[in-house]
Amino acid sequence: MLLRNDLLHYTHPSARTVRILWIAPEQSHAYVFDVAARSAEVELVRLSALHADLRAGHARVLPADPYLMVVSQELLPPKHLQLRARAWEIVEPLVALEPGIYEARLRGQLIAQATAMHGVSHPTIYRYLRRYWQRGQTPNALLPDYGNSGGRGKVRQASAGVKRGRPRKNGAGAGPGLNADEEIRRTFRVAIARYAAGHARFSRLGAYQQMLADFFIERRIDADSGRVLAMPGTQAAELPSFGQFNYWLDHDDDRPPEVARRRAAADAPHAALAAPLAVAAAPHAPAASAGSHVMPSAEAFAGAAIAGRPGAAFHLDVVRAEVQLVSRADRHQAIGQPLVYVAVDAFSRMVAGVYIGIGAASWQHAMLALAHCGADKQRYSQRFGRGIEAGLWPSRHLPETLHTSAALSGGTQRDTLLNNFNLRCTAVADDAPDEWRTVLAKRFRLLAPDDAGAACRLDGVLDLDQFTRIVIDSILYHNNRQPLHQAGGATPRALWEWGVEHRGGGLKTYPEQLLRCSLMPAAQATVTGDGILLFNSTYTCARAINERWFERARQRGQWSVRVAYDPADMDVIYLLDPNAPMQFHACHMTDISSAHRHLAAVEIARLPHPTSAAPAALSASLRSTTHAYASYAN
Repeated sequence: MLLRNDLLHYTHPSARTVRILWIAPEQSHAYVFDVAARSAEVELVRLSALHADLRAGHARVLPADPYLMVVSQELLPPKHLQLRARAWEIVEPLVALEPGIYEARLRGQLIAQATAMHGVSHPTIYRYLRRYWQRGQTPNALLPDYGNSGGRGKVRQASAGVKRGRPRKNGAGAGPGLNADEEIRRTFRVAIARYAAGHARFSRLGAYQQMLADFFIERRIDADSGRVLAMPGTQAAELPSFGQFNYWLDHDDDRPPEVARRRAAADAPHAALAAPLAVAAAPHAPAASAGSHVMPSAEAFAGAAIAGRPGAAFHLDVVRAEVQLVSRADRHQAIGQPLVYVAVDAFSRMVAGVYIGIGAASWQHAMLALAHCGADKQRYSQRFGRGIEAGLWPSRHLPETLHTSAALSGGTQRDTLLNNFNLRCTAVADDAPDEWRTVLAKRFRLLAPDDAGAACRLDGVLDLDQFTRIVIDSILYHNNRQPLHQAGGATPRALWEWGVEHRGGGLKTYPEQLLRCSLMPAAQATVTGDGILLFNSTYTCARAINERWFERARQRGQWSVRVAYDPADMDVIYLLDPNAPMQFHACHMTDISSAHRHLAAVEIARLPHPTSAAPAALSASLRSTTHAYASYAN
C-alpha cells in the first residue's frame, strides 16, 4: 500500500524520483512532486496508475528516504533555528490548505497573499515550498542545507474486594482454603504467563507449584535498601487449591496461547500445542475459545459509517502497574514499579506502540513509546520470547497528530516532533481510549502514574523482561481478539486493516532506527582514557577509535560529548555529532562493563560500583575491545 511521503523511483520512461505529497481519503488520486524539480509544480495522478507502475516494474518504492531532515535539535546553531522558524511561519498556513495548495491557480493566489503579508518575494516562498515537498514535509526541511555533512538519513551503527469462585472442598487435614478473589486471580494469570514464558511445554501442575513457591510466601521489600526479604513457611490453609487454579485457568479466555483447555486436550491428547496467537492469525475466522467472535466483513464496516481514519491521531497514555520488579542482575534487589506507556490509534483503538519505564512519569520515556510505533513488532516481540506473525501487530507508522494525557508534559520537546516529523502534539483531558487497559488490569492493579500504591503479593518476583512479556501478550490479545462494541464487535486490528485499505492515505513511515535515535533522551557522557563513560558504563565506537579519542583523553584530559540512550537497554548508546546532525554513531559497551550488558539504567545504578580499578586490567580490556572495533571500522 502506498502512503503519504513515500518515494517512488522510476526507471521508465525516464529516471526520476517522486514523493507522494497527499492521497485522497477515498484512495482515488494523489499529488506527487518530482524531488529533482527546480520549480514548485505538483502533479495530479490516479492512485491506480501508481500501483500499475509498481506492478509493471517501471517504479519501486524506496526503502529509505535520503532527503529526510531529522536532526538533534540541541545541536542546531541559533541562526539556523531562526531561519527555520521564519520560513515555517510563512509555509505552515500554506501547506495546511490541502489539497488546494497543490492546485496551480489557487497556489498562485495563496502565495501572492503570503508575499504581501510577510514582505518576502514570490521566488522565496516557492523555494520554501520546493524544499518542504522535497525533504519529507516537515519544518526541518526548511533548515539551511547540510550538503557537506554526509550520510544524510543514515544511521551509523555497528549494530480487597469482592471474592469470587468456589471455596476449597474440605478434605483430610485441610482447612477451608482460600477463596479466589480478584487479587488471587491476578496472581493466577501472572503465574501462568511467567511459567509459559520460561518453559518449552506448559505443565499445569508445574505452573501451580512454581506459583506457590513464588507468590504464596511471606515477602517484604526493605524501604531503605530495596532488598527483597523472603520468609517461606505459609500455612497450607492459606493456599489456593490446584482445583481452583485449574478452574480459573480454563475460565479466562485471555490466557497465554501455549495454554490449552483441559477439555480440548482430552479430546485430542496427541495434538501439538497451538502456535502463538494462532487464533488471531486468521482475522476472519472465529476464535477457538471462550469469548470468540467472527470479525465483521468490509461491507459491515462500510455500512457502519465509522468516522475517522487510521493514524489521524494517536493518544499517548501512561499507567503504573502495582508490582515491584526485581533486577535481572540481582533478583534480591527491587528496582521499582513499572510505568506502561502506550500509543493508541484513536480510530481503531489498536495499540501502536509501547514502552516500559521505571521511575516517575517522563516525557522522554513516552517518546520511546512513540518511537516504537514505527518499530518492527515481530522482532520486538521475539526479543522477549514471544514469536508472532508480522500481521498480528501491523502498525509501523507515525500519526498526523499526537494527543497526550495530563500526566505527560513535553514542554519545548514538543517542537522536536513538529520540526523533525511534522507531528503536532496537543494535551487533552484524560479521556483517551482505554480499552487496552482491560486485559492488563486483569493481571496487575493499574494506578495513576504518581500513585505509589501498596505492597502486594506479586512484589519481588518478576523482572523487567518477564513483565514486558506479559504486557506484550496483553496487547496482542487486545489488538487481535478484544471486540469493540462501537465497531460492531470488530477487533482493533480488523478495524485498523480495513481503515488502512480504505482510508489510509494519511499514514507516515520513517526508518525505524532513525526514528528511535532521534526520540531517545540525551545526556552528557565523558570521554576518558578507558572509554566513553555514561552512568558508570564505558563504551567505544568506530569514530572514537579512528580519531584516537581515548589516547587523547589520557594525554590531554577528559571532555564531554552528547549521546542518546534508551534507559531500558543500555547495551548501545548513540553519539550525537554536532557537525553532522543527521548521523547517529552507535557506541557499544566495552569489556570493562561486561557485567552491565542486557541491563536497564536503573539496574546498573543499583549494582555495587568499585571505587577504584586496576589501571592495567582496564587498559587491557579496552585494548581488546578497541582492536575488535578497529577491525570492524576498517
